[in-house]
Amino acid sequence: MKRRKDYLTATDFYKFLTCPHWPWLDRFASEGEAALKREQTPGEIRRWDDGVAHEKRVMEQVFGGRGVTELSSTGNPETLFRETTHAMESGAEIIYQGTLISGDWQGRPDILIKTDGSSSLGNWHYIPVDIKAAHVLKPSHRYQLMFYSILLERIQDVFPEKAGIINNDQEEHWFDPRTDFTDFENILGRLESIRQGDKPDLVLRKACFDTSPWGRACEAQAKAANDIALLYNVDVKKLTALRLLGIRTVDDAAEMHIESLAGAAPGLTAHALESIKFQAQSLIRGTVFIKEPVEFSATPFEIHFDIESDPPNDVDYLYGILIRHEGKEEYRSFLARKPEDEKEMWTSFLAWLETLPSEFIVYHYAPYEPMRLAILEERYGGSIWLDRFRSRFIDLKPYATKRVTYPLYFYGLKYICTFLGFHWRGNIKSGGESIDWFERWCEKGDEEDLRQILEYNEDDVRATAFLRDWLTQYASELAAYDPPYPWEGSRK
Repeated sequence: MKRRKDYLTATDFYKFLTCPHWPWLDRFASEGEAALKREQTPGEIRRWDDGVAHEKRVMEQVFGGRGVTELSSTGNPETLFRETTHAMESGAEIIYQGTLISGDWQGRPDILIKTDGSSSLGNWHYIPVDIKAAHVLKPSHRYQLMFYSILLERIQDVFPEKAGIINNDQEEHWFDPRTDFTDFENILGRLESIRQGDKPDLVLRKACFDTSPWGRACEAQAKAANDIALLYNVDVKKLTALRLLGIRTVDDAAEMHIESLAGAAPGLTAHALESIKFQAQSLIRGTVFIKEPVEFSATPFEIHFDIESDPPNDVDYLYGILIRHEGKEEYRSFLARKPEDEKEMWTSFLAWLETLPSEFIVYHYAPYEPMRLAILEERYGGSIWLDRFRSRFIDLKPYATKRVTYPLYFYGLKYICTFLGFHWRGNIKSGGESIDWFERWCEKGDEEDLRQILEYNEDDVRATAFLRDWLTQYASELAAYDPPYPWEGSRK
């Protein structure tokens, strides 16, 4: 049987940035490692299919009527490449789903746009564009587009002067792919090394589980070596520097001499090393360290806020709010029962903001909520009441993660609150599963699915309140809590 050619693809850049072992394990996983690979859920497969359909809708909205040449997305890569070069040589205005090949490199830009400027094709050449749900250019977008640009240069003898993304709101984000090549070349070199069989140094990220299918394999390798990759929030540069200094295991990090290592490499400040040492000691002993006291201002009207979104389709479908006032708690929600109801949900939410009292505080976890409010404000318009609402935001994440150390690998809201004793009630256990249930609700209309989504969101905002209360009670002064913890059994 003829072995399939191992092309380097733009997707390899995305995979590497998500989980450095992903492209290696795809190619070289042992039988034992392959047994740990997570299968795609039906929801992930459906979101992929929906993403392709969404991509085509955006393409038709933006480029419809401009002479789009749509090529096949399946088949022999060499055949698809010949069809693409024929379209390029013929001067097609817009090429959708083209295939670019040079040697053992293969790229599939969503769009190739014909632009003026001589090349080996004639008095025109092509620039690459991808369709994304994002509202900013991410590093993975840039590297993929730079990869396409190199392929285009090899085919048309002209390097594209710009490349970019277009999103669901038809926003265009462009950059010059001829600049900032150093980081790209570094990652390219590491990917080429991976293709030769060189295994990357250990890294363990939440994305290894949430996005990559290889999270359990990455965790098993890190645990087997007791590797410093198990330490929360230590980036690749610090991991590399520590290993070069002989700090390779969690035990090494727990015992390291900060004064002798501080300044030995960029990023290894005394403060950074102290945080790393606390984390290592926490994992070994199970100790929760309060490194800096936490205090919040009192308010008679307290709000906890959480947004449920469908990122591939760039849609918000649920705003959940827990209100605490005069010793009582009330959960309320703003729901888009269908994706096309997003504007109606937003309008109702803005109207509710006008009813809030003059004094209140809004707690959330991580920057996602303010980011999504800004996107929908741009999409549908805002108000002075929205500005006031955002001005009262307090992000609990810096308080919970920078001032406290937990014996955990990851510091997401669910990891921390579950460790501290909070429990999510229903069948939905993650934001990704919430998306799956929402899509199933849209398809089948089962009210029980909708009830589960609302219950999950309610538990999210209650978890935020739970965390705020825990920080107030147990993190108000410097402390070190060893098991058994004083809060165990206090959650009703």
